[in-house]
Amino acid sequence: MIHIIAGKYKGRKFNEGHIPGVRPTLAQVKKSVMQILEPFDGKSVLDLFAGVGTMGIEAISRGADSVTFVEKDHRAFQILRRNLASICPNESFLTLKMDVRRYLLGYDDQFDIILADPPYGFIEFSQLLEEIKPLLKPDGIFCMEMRKTKIDGDEFRIKLYGKTQIVFWKNAS
Repeated sequence: MIHIIAGKYKGRKFNEGHIPGVRPTLAQVKKSVMQILEPFDGKSVLDLFAGVGTMGIEAISRGADSVTFVEKDHRAFQILRRNLASICPNESFLTLKMDVRRYLLGYDDQFDIILADPPYGFIEFSQLLEEIKPLLKPDGIFCMEMRKTKIDGDEFRIKLYGKTQIVFWKNAS
């Protein structure tokens, strides 16, 4: 069972749903990512390919001002909404049932942190990075979970967890 690791909702449990193709982030990976991204106080977060909400809800628990969740899978979206209603119903969040690409083309909000956990092999890191850049505030951070792949460049921070890697990029503009 997945649970919230830290913050005001620490210990609360998520409904996982066991949906084919939806892979919640492992607890060790989630803990490490959140510690790297902290502090969340006062931050706006965009959770792309949100699944059942484990990363975005963890950000809420750790003090994020608002989180926008984007998920197109109907079953995952329904579980995401139930998780939000049961864990943090009085927080500031927006749920959008839509394709991430459509969201990236149609919205111009800006965020302090953008999280992405697409299905492995669905989209290349460099392609998604280019698409999210307009939505990332100056000094904002983009973080993507993906299958271990070679990524070149000194501007990236990469953390490895077995066959999974997390890539961080900070917007210097």
